[in-house]
Amino acid sequence: MHIAFGRGGVLKALLFDKLGGQWVLWRSTFPRNPLFLASISSKLRSLATPILLGLVCFVVYNANLRQIGAGDTLSARYLPLILWRHGTLEISSTNARLVAHGHSQTVGWNRPIDGEAKVAYFEPWAYWIARTLEHERASLYPVVAPVLVAPLYAPAVLWLNEHGWGQPQVGWVAEWMEKISASIIASIASVLMYLVLRRDCGRWSIPLTLAFAFGTNTWMISSQALWQHGTAELLIALALLLAVGKVSPWRTALLGAACVLMTANRPPDGVIAVAFGIFTLWNQRRGALWLVVGGIVPLAAHLYYNIHFIGNLNGAYGLESGRGFYQPGLAGVAGLLVSPSRGLLIFSPFLVFLPLGLMQRLRTPHTKVLAIALSLAALTQFAFYSQFDWRAGACWGPRWLTDMLPILVWLLAPAPLVLRPFARGVLVTTMAVSIAVQAIGAFWYTGLSEERIWAEGHQSMKGAWDYKNIPFIKELRQPPACGELLDNALGSLDRVGPTLMVAGTREIPELGPNTVLEGWALAGGRTPAQLLVLIDGIAVGTTMEFLPRADVNAAMHTDALSGWRVYANTRGVRPGKRVLQLALRIQPRSDVRILGEWRVFVVAPDPATEIAATPQKPATLADLGAMAERASSLLRSRQNEQGYWLTTYTKRLRYEDPQPEMNTYLTSMLVDLLSPIASQRGLSEAMDRAKRHLAAQIESNGLVRYHGLPDGPIIGHLGHAITPDSDDTALAWRIAGPGKNDPRLEPMLKELARYRDKRGLYRTWLAPRDKYQGLDPGRDPNPTDLTIQMHIYLMLRQLDPPAAEKLARAMQRSFVEEDVWVYYAKAPLVPYLRCAELRQLGCDIPLPIERLALTPEGQEVWSEAVRLFVAILESPQDANLRQAIRQLLVRIGDGDFAQLRQSPPMLYHNDMSATVKRFYWSEDSGYALWLRLYEATVENPTSPRPSPP
Repeated sequence: MHIAFGRGGVLKALLFDKLGGQWVLWRSTFPRNPLFLASISSKLRSLATPILLGLVCFVVYNANLRQIGAGDTLSARYLPLILWRHGTLEISSTNARLVAHGHSQTVGWNRPIDGEAKVAYFEPWAYWIARTLEHERASLYPVVAPVLVAPLYAPAVLWLNEHGWGQPQVGWVAEWMEKISASIIASIASVLMYLVLRRDCGRWSIPLTLAFAFGTNTWMISSQALWQHGTAELLIALALLLAVGKVSPWRTALLGAACVLMTANRPPDGVIAVAFGIFTLWNQRRGALWLVVGGIVPLAAHLYYNIHFIGNLNGAYGLESGRGFYQPGLAGVAGLLVSPSRGLLIFSPFLVFLPLGLMQRLRTPHTKVLAIALSLAALTQFAFYSQFDWRAGACWGPRWLTDMLPILVWLLAPAPLVLRPFARGVLVTTMAVSIAVQAIGAFWYTGLSEERIWAEGHQSMKGAWDYKNIPFIKELRQPPACGELLDNALGSLDRVGPTLMVAGTREIPELGPNTVLEGWALAGGRTPAQLLVLIDGIAVGTTMEFLPRADVNAAMHTDALSGWRVYANTRGVRPGKRVLQLALRIQPRSDVRILGEWRVFVVAPDPATEIAATPQKPATLADLGAMAERASSLLRSRQNEQGYWLTTYTKRLRYEDPQPEMNTYLTSMLVDLLSPIASQRGLSEAMDRAKRHLAAQIESNGLVRYHGLPDGPIIGHLGHAITPDSDDTALAWRIAGPGKNDPRLEPMLKELARYRDKRGLYRTWLAPRDKYQGLDPGRDPNPTDLTIQMHIYLMLRQLDPPAAEKLARAMQRSFVEEDVWVYYAKAPLVPYLRCAELRQLGCDIPLPIERLALTPEGQEVWSEAVRLFVAILESPQDANLRQAIRQLLVRIGDGDFAQLRQSPPMLYHNDMSATVKRFYWSEDSGYALWLRLYEATVENPTSPRPSPP
């Protein structure tokens, strides 16, 4: 078959013949022009070196068969899969468990108080998953890198479609794809650097490129996991290539796109983007338009994601305070340059020749302006990073300086051309040393050196400056790390208590304290280093001891120990249906692999009824009656004549050095607690006075402030002017509000509705952020709290029943979310009581039993008090409960309520993610709760069911 192409015979004919079922090129006739043939040959040779270089880089980067990342890279690992399967970058509730990778999604400040000591959280918490302003889940880090590599994941998606999207398939595929994608990005960045350097470095272009590719963190950071740094290097190298090349509209437009993307990918690189922009405007003033044209589309996409989805112009970074990283001073400069643990000149010593190369760049007319712009940008970025914790977490070398490596190598590049032979030898030697340092990291690094660097805590820099802790020396003291990517991690959960986990069964086994769990696990046919059983990021079981399993050995053709048995510790796990994850570590310091997931039903633990081991004398009814009179008298005497009671607050989670304040919250809570028994205890007048005080705090717009009216008599010494809030507004209106006919009701409800989030929950503060008064906002400047929702619900039941129904459904959907624990994360007494009250009203929200069991030291007695109070509401005739309550009443009331005065109930605290920590206590709420228990069990043993608070 003959096919003719074009005119003039550029390609006259192609002759094909069909041999063996395939078409084969037989003959082609090119023009007999020697110059044309020479041009084609030259172009092919010019392409051969970059292609070969890229292949070498790709092979070397993957030669260790390891993925060396951190929590910072987990979002980027899984987001391409989520994008392919669900068409979104949102991390849904289902995908959150995948991206969390077994780690807890409960941040440290939202955990129960003794969680660090008694609950085995799988650390670190999943900090890489952020909450948007609308409480959706998203990656903490920019999504440029995962979107960029998403096309590379296409074969993996096809494979998962064929083999299923369960574990361990998804985790194994994602780990491989992260490593392959990162190595491709780093290889392309290296090729681009070669194309940049060969323009003016001659025969030194290849050695310098090899130094960039293998003698810097391009190898140990960019190529090993999907850090932002790899994409940053690629974009900056591309920008360099475009900037030093011939000027054309399409090159300038592409440079504009690269500048926007490098800024979106890693905001500190914005200074580098500005440097390229300044150079472009200086070099070609008419190029400004094309620079803008190129950046329009990526800029629009970036702003849409940040503003529309994240809810902050700065993306998820804008939702984080970052206070823990900020460490101003000059020590960071030395740390980034010469510290044993992170020094740039320690890990890449050949860069010591950079000043000489910079001098040559400044002397060369066509590179002078670009060299000045990029040098200033690099210095600015260096100064910026020096003011933060320059150790940059657990990593190899100066991770934060990785982005600027293309610039540093380009500035250094002219140095070899002017060096004398001896100095060139020194340069080559330092290049070889740099490559050796990175090779040690690639094949030996397991994190052993990090343990010494961080041994004295995150605040101490001593370990980072100890030359005994040099990572590439420390890590060499152990054998090379194994290639974990080749290890196929397998395992199963065979038994949960008496329930056998037979394949295909739909039975959901019960899991309680000390339930036995059994199964097997192998890593590459070998015994794993550790096995973990995880639920919601809590390690309910873990072991490093394995047993022989003959059936597994026969099936897997191995003699390794693979059987395991653990006894569940469900402390801190929320009762109900949960997902149990089985995970293992292949090496002691390696990341985990998720082997599988199973549904279990976590049984609520039986709370202990004995709260102290000390004996106590039995009390008569007369004794309890005298205590009741004393408690009532104290409540009357401690009430201010204006109608309020004072709260005390401390700066620590101990009742030490309490300071008084007046707030509307405590008065509302006391009226709630005492109103059902006010007439019996002679507190009716006190209740009327308190209600009048609360009603007087409702302002003309219907809103209420925590410290009351901003011009009230207590402002300045018992409180301060503060932004109105939904909690105190709801409490005051329900307890003392004038009712539906008041003209302030409608504007109050409208203002309240303005602050609903997408979940249908109400935010705390009823004002825009720039109008806040007297607040210290935390991570979320206007959070939603579950207990506040309950208070709003109780008000809306009276004033707007349809809105109450909507809120009830929203609470029932969202109560499992950890971010709704803001002001009661370490103070579960009030939410426990409110959940019980709402359940009686038909709004079923599970009691936070797991949090009630994890109380601060000294609060155990109050946890027991509210538990018994809720229990007696449900079973008022239970004789055992009544007896337990009497014993508790004696314990609290003994010695004129000595225990109560020493450690009163802690009702709430401020946002634990804020800079100022405060914990709020109330002696009067202790007396009120004591009286409610007394009236429910002693005075009227046959009375009707008592009312909730």
